[in-house]
Amino acid sequence: MLIGNPHSFAIECYHEPLNTRHVFGRMCIWVAGNRLGDITEPSCMLNVTAAMLSRLMGRLSALSDPYLWQRGDREAFDFLNHAIYLDNAKTIDDIHQDMERYFKFDFLTNGGESFDGTKSFIMMADEEIILLFTDNADIFYSAHLPKSEFINVIDQFLSWFKHEELTRLNTVAPW
Repeated sequence: MLIGNPHSFAIECYHEPLNTRHVFGRMCIWVAGNRLGDITEPSCMLNVTAAMLSRLMGRLSALSDPYLWQRGDREAFDFLNHAIYLDNAKTIDDIHQDMERYFKFDFLTNGGESFDGTKSFIMMADEEIILLFTDNADIFYSAHLPKSEFINVIDQFLSWFKHEELTRLNTVAPW
């Protein structure tokens, strides 16, 4: 299933029913025609990604930081990557402060098996979502899209996921 427009923002997802109460399948995100995630990775537990996207929707308003979005996209990506993931001889207190301030900008890094080997961040500037990511070949991509489009696609995915989850719960015997 393709939700949205892959030339701007879309989620491609397929349910692979397994004999379990969780929803397994394949998925990726399309951002300005570029793919984030591996749609060919089989049997990924989509519950992880759905939970991350659901939590993200609750914190969208906290993703505006002029210090970040006034930089160029690549510079903002490098700054966030450095602040969150790279060891640069910071003190433990500095690491905790950086995590407290900047981890909210993580998008789908470690967001399920489909996103292994990728790194992604999300920011908001006014009514625009800014997505910054590298794929598993470490190629950098960025895109700016309307917040309303982003929310619409995520909401549709979460509705699809909830339907698939309820279907699984109604067809799999309790353990």
